[in-house]
Amino acid sequence: MIAAYSPLTELRDLPPSFRHWQKRCVEYGLPPVIAVAGSRGKSTVVRMLQAVFDLAGVRSAIWTDFGVEINGRRQSREIAGWNRALARLTERTLDVAVQELDWNLISAVGLPHATYPIGIITNLCSNSTQCRHTAAGRIALRALPRVIDAVHSDGFICLNGEDYDLERAVQGESAHPVVVAKSDGAPMLRQQRDAGGIHLWLKPDGSVVWGNADDRHEIVNVHHVPVCLDGAASFEQTNVMLASAAGLATGIGTEIIRQALTNFTLSVDQLPGSFSARDIGRIHTVVDRMMPSWFLKPVLRAANPHARRRQITVLSGLDRLPADDVFEVGRILGRYSGAVIHHGETDRARFEAFRRGIARNDYPPVLVSLPTERRAINRAMRAVRAEDVALFLCTDDPGPAIRAIDRMKT
Repeated sequence: MIAAYSPLTELRDLPPSFRHWQKRCVEYGLPPVIAVAGSRGKSTVVRMLQAVFDLAGVRSAIWTDFGVEINGRRQSREIAGWNRALARLTERTLDVAVQELDWNLISAVGLPHATYPIGIITNLCSNSTQCRHTAAGRIALRALPRVIDAVHSDGFICLNGEDYDLERAVQGESAHPVVVAKSDGAPMLRQQRDAGGIHLWLKPDGSVVWGNADDRHEIVNVHHVPVCLDGAASFEQTNVMLASAAGLATGIGTEIIRQALTNFTLSVDQLPGSFSARDIGRIHTVVDRMMPSWFLKPVLRAANPHARRRQITVLSGLDRLPADDVFEVGRILGRYSGAVIHHGETDRARFEAFRRGIARNDYPPVLVSLPTERRAINRAMRAVRAEDVALFLCTDDPGPAIRAIDRMKT
């Protein structure tokens, strides 16, 4: 089923159908490729769009950190697979492609000017001043204007309106912005509304609403989207809105977007190492990457809302955190009763800063340090019990944690 025309797409500048958007791309000489940039959430947004296109009967290719897929089939080599996808777009045997962009690569080699009909920027530093002064933050800040410049001026750029570093993307002569925010009081969203532009926001009941100053319509309720964990995962709510905005920008109707997102789930095979939450009996398990405090805080809120449950955390990679953030990571993990099990070698000064951060809390969890990941996971499996949260913050391969969770089911 090709994405049907929706009368709701009559809002200013949105294409009335997917085929109309395709035709617009051809007229401008643009390949129908959607670029997705950001510090967190890129792969999830790509997968959400893939689900929307699949339900709409649109033939798609994606390129994420985990490889290239064409119509859902993994390609053996990334560059060759992506070149094959671009060739099929030219031949019209493929309808659209979605490309995940990395800040480091953009900063190093740049992007061609005005090439993408749609761009998405999930976030940059989540408004953390500390992040902006890290090496990763400086790279992202350098890459941001290149992403903005790479989107055609008659295209759309979908933005997280609650990350204020992205404000420059709604200024000047850049592409038409589509701003999303969980609050309709966010300054960037208010600016977009006052200018009569398209924007998406979250109502108190969890409904995602889109419109302009004169017209508004509901798309989906985040409480009905499994990855949002009944609204606890705020970052997934933003991902839902960004994927919805991009879907609308391709002319796909709201009903298809709603159906695709309410049936959207992520397997660990699709996004290994990204936020993955599963309930195994009465134990809540979460697997994600080790990350700085400004990205870790919303993950912890989603994994264990209001710190109501005892939590067993297994982690490594303190040496990959900014040195001045290690204490803060320890402090926020120390808010959760239970145990923190660290594994692997790390600089003594960093580990001591981490330990002091944990101890800063009134009732800190037990801190254990073990030499290997296997021993750490085994210790966690022996300690976890019904109603606990088992959180695994992985540095590289999440496979051992995922397999340990799978064994819990047997």
